[in-house]
Amino acid sequence: LGACLWEIASQTPWALRVGRTCCLSAVTADMLRSRWSRLPNRSKMLEMAHGAGLFKIGSSCGELLRDDELMWSSQYMPNGAYKFWSLGCPKRDFKELAHTLGRQTPGLTAAILGCGLGVDVAYLAQQFCCDGTSPSGNCAVAGIDFAATAIDRAVRDFGDTPGVFFYHADVCELQSPTTPLDMVIDNTVFQNVRNSDDGNGEVRYFQALNRISTPGHTVLYLNLMSKEGVERRPEFTACMEELDLPLVQQSEIVQAFNSDWTIHSISEGLYDLRPEGAGLECDAFYTYGGAATPGIPSWSVLLLRRDK
Repeated sequence: LGACLWEIASQTPWALRVGRTCCLSAVTADMLRSRWSRLPNRSKMLEMAHGAGLFKIGSSCGELLRDDELMWSSQYMPNGAYKFWSLGCPKRDFKELAHTLGRQTPGLTAAILGCGLGVDVAYLAQQFCCDGTSPSGNCAVAGIDFAATAIDRAVRDFGDTPGVFFYHADVCELQSPTTPLDMVIDNTVFQNVRNSDDGNGEVRYFQALNRISTPGHTVLYLNLMSKEGVERRPEFTACMEELDLPLVQQSEIVQAFNSDWTIHSISEGLYDLRPEGAGLECDAFYTYGGAATPGIPSWSVLLLRRDK
């Protein structure tokens, strides 16, 4: 479950390859390290980002929150629904990816879009630290979310982690980072903005994604709730009728990211969700993900920003 990928050669249409490997193979990890190492003055940039962060975003203290910000911020209040998607530990598939990259990668700059309570941000940064406090290689990991309550808790719980930076901001309004990002991790922001009230969410998302990524350098990791994965498992039917989840089809992902990104690999994975957090009892979440990491099928996608 979530352990196999369809590896895609850069010169070959992704749908034509059927070779199966583990979630992030050693070969793929080495390819990413080689890709990132070509950046001029990389060591100096990593050192600067580790100390100063990745974005210049002013404080929003005292500003009025928009309706969507208020809605998401309310979900992270004590009686909010955040326990549905925030299980208190790193997401299972993300944890495997981060652990594999952290073994030999000499530093990393990354941004997690829709970071929530910051658990994944801190975990990623800690993969580049010997003991969780002293950097073995410089890294800078930014967590961005426009739920003010989530960012407040993330700063409280993980703000002292070396190389970790949290920003209260709208992902779709992000400007260019101070240092090129090696990796961008999207925690279902794409799925949510596609259905925005103004109908312009997807356009704004890709404009921001292009601003914060570097052609020929940045890697994008998506973990998006799979429409096909849920629909072909009848045990989820009753639960899904009570939930309004932004499920996405594989073909929609391929079409949406076709202009500036090359899909390197795509697989069925796990999107961690605890049904009790939404007031539901549904064994299917545990049957699929396990007792410690319940959830639903996802599309786990690794994409490479194309050269201009």
